[in-house]
Amino acid sequence: SFECTIWYLLYMHRCYTEIMKQVLIIHGGESFSTYERYIETLKSQELNYERLKPQKKWKPWIAEQLPEVDVLLPTFPNGNNAVFEEWKIYFEKISPFFGDEVQLVGHSLGAMFLAKYLNDNPLPQKAKQLILIAGQYGTRENDDLGSFIVTDAKNLSKSANVIHLFYSKDDPVVNYESIHG
Repeated sequence: SFECTIWYLLYMHRCYTEIMKQVLIIHGGESFSTYERYIETLKSQELNYERLKPQKKWKPWIAEQLPEVDVLLPTFPNGNNAVFEEWKIYFEKISPFFGDEVQLVGHSLGAMFLAKYLNDNPLPQKAKQLILIAGQYGTRENDDLGSFIVTDAKNLSKSANVIHLFYSKDDPVVNYESIHG
């Protein structure tokens, strides 16, 4: 019957997500406090010809290195003018697919998103790991982080068994001192 088929599919989905190892990688982007600021930045931004050519990206490369893992590489909405609320809606559509072994990785704005979202909205089941790479904490002079400003991360441990933060001391964008100062 139709009802039995639905229950079977739900059961199989649950079994699959419980057994399969998963890594969700959330990309970076830019966010602005106003649309005008975004347009101003877009107009003044210089293009680099070499960056217009196809390039090997690190996120697909990671997926290739982990054939036994489901590496999820969603493209979050409007990465060049990201809005936290839009990313929140998209993340909440993805999260029902998380299995017991999910590992969450956020890079740059993706790290800021995960820190802000998970601080305010703990996951119902903890992720195995939360890895935040080069996410800005707080602000510094002339920063425009739009709706992604992270001011508190005390509740992250409610959403992950293990948390790793990765930063570079010479990053021209992310303020290392905001984390270790």
